[in-house]
Amino acid sequence: MKTFLSSGALLLFFFYSSFGQNPDIEMIKKLNLSWLNAFPRRDSAALSKVLADDFILITPQGLKENKRDNLLNLMSPNIEFISVVVDSMDVRLLSSDIALLTAWTTFTFKFEQKEAKGRNCYQDVYMKRKNKWVAIQGHVSTISSH
Repeated sequence: MKTFLSSGALLLFFFYSSFGQNPDIEMIKKLNLSWLNAFPRRDSAALSKVLADDFILITPQGLKENKRDNLLNLMSPNIEFISVVVDSMDVRLLSSDIALLTAWTTFTFKFEQKEAKGRNCYQDVYMKRKNKWVAIQGHVSTISSH
């Protein structure tokens, strides 16, 4: 009986350990970080790889932007992203090809040479297309800025 319980506990440990290291979840987290890091680096190639061609973002101002808009914003001379730090991130696989990422970040940027700091939260929908994860939808809410 003791051996059976030990084996069962070991099996549960391996199940939960491997579940927490799901390669799809890890890939989506990596894509999210690549997306965030693209802004301070002005790395349009990295951002372009993350966003699907039909990507749509709803901004904190309620504007609807597409992939092209996001790439143009990345290169805007009026805004400079200094840093973005992920405070918390959660990824839920809704199916084998759809995932929902929810995250909270703290950021610092300059707008027309004036530094500002803030926090936001966002949700992004990722879809696996041709065996590759891409962001298809996003929605950002500002929590605070100063």
